[in-house]
Amino acid sequence: MMDLVIRLATANDLNDIVKLLAKGKLNHEGIAQHVEHFLVVEKGGEVVGTAGWEKIGQDYGLLRSLALDASVWNTKVVLDLLQILLKTAEEKAVQEVFLLTGSAVELFEWVGFQPVNPEEIPHEVKQSAHFQQAKARLSTVMRYAQVDNQRKTLHN
Repeated sequence: MMDLVIRLATANDLNDIVKLLAKGKLNHEGIAQHVEHFLVVEKGGEVVGTAGWEKIGQDYGLLRSLALDASVWNTKVVLDLLQILLKTAEEKAVQEVFLLTGSAVELFEWVGFQPVNPEEIPHEVKQSAHFQQAKARLSTVMRYAQVDNQRKTLHN
């Protein structure tokens, strides 16, 4: 199997990211404004995966647009992508990262996300264009709190 490379996305990756998201029927609107918070997965120089987040206000992030080509899909790659994204969010002083999902609750719990009630979602996050678009078809909102997860790491 050819090695996969995970790297930060650049503006030159936008077309490949949009194609990948369209193939997975995922929202690709607004990605150009957040491309610095996106990662791409490459196999032999071809973009076969992506994931990103957008910063909302000072304290929040919204994870979005996780897509991997079926030929490279495996849990380890997904977990690697998520852990790198959460680390980059932490480096930007983001306190809480939210996401919307349909069926992947357990996968996200694995890296420390927890389901939350709608009233626990900050107003700024609810107002984001991506959240507005995704909430109609994705039923579960989850939150990753940097402080909670750092505490768990220290005590385990």
